[in-house]
Amino acid sequence: MVTTSVKAMTDEERREWYRRIGRKGGRARARMPDFPEHQRRAGKRSAEVNDMAALGHKGAMVYIRRYGYGKLFRLARAWRLENPSSHEQTVMAMLDEMGLCYEREAEVLGEDAFVSVDFYLSDLGKFVEVNGRVHYDPVFDNPRYPETRLAKERERLSRLRKAGFRVLVIDHRDLEADEEATRQQIVEFVEAP
Repeated sequence: MVTTSVKAMTDEERREWYRRIGRKGGRARARMPDFPEHQRRAGKRSAEVNDMAALGHKGAMVYIRRYGYGKLFRLARAWRLENPSSHEQTVMAMLDEMGLCYEREAEVLGEDAFVSVDFYLSDLGKFVEVNGRVHYDPVFDNPRYPETRLAKERERLSRLRKAGFRVLVIDHRDLEADEEATRQQIVEFVEAP
């Protein structure tokens, strides 16, 4: 038996060879009666949150190896500046109404730490963080890593406090339940020494 490269075969020979080995080509597979359902199931499987988190992590690691963590950090920061969450927008409106000067997504703790905070009240040297659903809902945690997002957030805030910064953390559930109470919380934080 002479072995021939698949590329060297004519179209007819290639189709016959694929049929013999049991492989269905794209057109034949597309004509299968259950093909649309098969594709839907495959799409759902590949789009599960945990898979996306793992793929995102792999992509980030490749980017960091090529360009460094600082560049990835600044790209993510730029995206967050352009796309504030609805809760951040609510807090921005409150800070604007109070006439407070603030910087969004401020970088703190120097070049080595790369910590950003939602709002830096520059006149007061204080920070305001808004914790959204992503911080609390376990669906956003990657099961391949033991730490939850909330644990990472607590560690990050602990580093800021150890560095001597005052930080107010606003829980999205409190903000949704009672905006006026959150506004009062900000006022008390700003007025505290």
